[in-house]
Amino acid sequence: MAAGMCKLVEAILFLLFLLFSVVSPIIDAQTCLPLHLFPDVLIDLKSRYAQEYDNYLIVEKPGFFVGIAWLEILLLWPLSIANLFGIVTRKSWVKTTCLIYGFSTFTAVDPGDC
Repeated sequence: MAAGMCKLVEAILFLLFLLFSVVSPIIDAQTCLPLHLFPDVLIDLKSRYAQEYDNYLIVEKPGFFVGIAWLEILLLWPLSIANLFGIVTRKSWVKTTCLIYGFSTFTAVDPGDC
């Protein structure tokens, strides 16, 4: 039973890290980098999300939010890719990198956005 649970957790983590590996460079990076680097369709997608969910952080880009976005691009995005590799190849270090990812994400959560 424990082996089945581990495989389920690995599958869920794989899907989450795959999502994060795609979302970070195309959505989060728009917070940090000049918009002319992105295709209009991605800019429109992020703008529609901000309007539909009334997300003031995406619209106003306060300094702390830009800092969190940089953290995601510089630390969490590479960790997502490393975790994908670690899960697929069954590396022993993947537990440590998942813990780093989780702790970093946990400490960067903005309670004002709930």
